[in-house]
Amino acid sequence: MDYENLSWVTTTRDENRFLRALLAGRLLPARQLAKMKQTIPVSAEVQQLWPAGRYGLGLVERPLSCGGTYWSHEGGDGGYITLNGVTDDGRRSAVVSMSEARGDALEHIMDQENAASALIDHALCAGGGLSVPSTP
Repeated sequence: MDYENLSWVTTTRDENRFLRALLAGRLLPARQLAKMKQTIPVSAEVQQLWPAGRYGLGLVERPLSCGGTYWSHEGGDGGYITLNGVTDDGRRSAVVSMSEARGDALEHIMDQENAASALIDHALCAGGGLSVPSTP
């Protein structure tokens, strides 16, 4: 087994259910989840992907535009990438799955990451303090 390149295959629905259960405290004892949430700032290079991001044990903490933070564990393999976000209490979550910009220019990869991150932020903030313009 290649322990350096492990990944998992799931649906976006099941990923949502798993991450919500994890963050709501239904999968691990509170002490273990608290350890996962002990974070350190990410490097300057990773800040390009996760502005103001912090990394814990398998979880990334990122700020929300409407205040507060969310937790994530993004990844991808074989031509796809998945970004996700879950509120601290596990009540709100979102998953974005898309074709990966593998081997593409850094600018395109960053555009893709930023667009998906904006979708996650919008989904988690909707109805919770984010000002969303109404359409006629």
